[in-house]
Amino acid sequence: MIPVIYKKAGFLDTLKYVLGKESAVIIDTNMTGKIPEEFNRQFLTTKYTNKAVKRQCAHLIIAIAHREGYHEHLSDSQYNYVAREYLTDMEYLPKEQTNLPPSQYVVVRHHDRDHEHLHIIASRIRLDGSLVDDSYDYFNCQASTRRIAAELGLEVTPTTSEAIASRLKQEYGIIAPISPNRSKSIRQINSKHKNPTSKEIIRSKIEEAIQNSPTVSTFIQRLEENNIRVLPKMRGLELLGFTYIHNNIKIAGYQVYKPYSWNKLQSEYGLTYDYKRDIAVLEQAKTKAINRRDNITLPEVTSDLENQLSAENKSWAESILPTIGKIWDLANQTGKIKLMDGVIKLLKGKNYKITIKGEELTISSLQDDREIASYNLEKNTVLAANPIDEDKQYWGKLTHKQSTFTQNKDIEFLS
Repeated sequence: MIPVIYKKAGFLDTLKYVLGKESAVIIDTNMTGKIPEEFNRQFLTTKYTNKAVKRQCAHLIIAIAHREGYHEHLSDSQYNYVAREYLTDMEYLPKEQTNLPPSQYVVVRHHDRDHEHLHIIASRIRLDGSLVDDSYDYFNCQASTRRIAAELGLEVTPTTSEAIASRLKQEYGIIAPISPNRSKSIRQINSKHKNPTSKEIIRSKIEEAIQNSPTVSTFIQRLEENNIRVLPKMRGLELLGFTYIHNNIKIAGYQVYKPYSWNKLQSEYGLTYDYKRDIAVLEQAKTKAINRRDNITLPEVTSDLENQLSAENKSWAESILPTIGKIWDLANQTGKIKLMDGVIKLLKGKNYKITIKGEELTISSLQDDREIASYNLEKNTVLAANPIDEDKQYWGKLTHKQSTFTQNKDIEFLS
């Protein structure tokens, strides 16, 4: 079972192509109608609820195996199951634990080639105007189709990376082969640039570095051999994670790929950390990462993009500081601040926590223990700021709230 994903600006041309085939059969939809124009009108009702999205149409194709001596076949009801499971995995349909509304979609089966295949046309904008996240489509679509194939007794086709194969084994107990011929990622295929981005390079090199459950020291050394600098984040003797640097572009591990967060690297890929064993390599790595010169005679040049993003994040962090101070003062007045071990003051909300140790204030995510921003309170300066769009939206809403809690409740960060 092989997936292909296209993103397009409009729906009508794709609808005409998919529904115009002589063998086309609609096997599932959450809309009404039978012809392209009828479906298109309904897609347009949600298209304008999120005008920022340029490519609203997702054209998802799933093909099953067909080659000499081997041919797979599924009934319409089975294809219906495949489509529903796939759309759920890719977040076009809501998972049980979420309250998100669905996206509009239509599923069409084709027999116009020797092998059977499925076309799904779906809106990337959900019925409430929210956008389906496509950050990890390339990985998620492979994991989803291999899982569904195994459930239906079909051939589990090779994956393109060790990371996907490891995920399938860890989460579903599925053994998937790895193809020696790796295909380009969807982002690379759709990119206007010929060269892969620093993020894509870091991700591929981490994938190589995590093989055979290495120690932290080995992991760092493998990355450095591939010109990836590693900046460890420490809290005392505890290792909290890594920031990776390629061509002076700094990217946190969770931003490279969620399964490459520090917790996942340990639990799913078997990285082991021992302070006594790894401290020397960690300190050396930190020195290399902080030093702006890998070669004294050839200083690196900081990219304009990095400067732009750093300035933007710093400005954002400065803008929310008054709100943080207001929350902290009100919490202090009502006795909601807790005094933790090590004289660390801690204030927890629904999704974030604020800690103060000495003169340093830090905001972190409770969901993935990710540091959002840190400040020097004495100098009233921003030390670090690494927000994602979700953080900016959340705190942006919070700054417009008149109050953050009532006398009968603990501190709550309101969504």
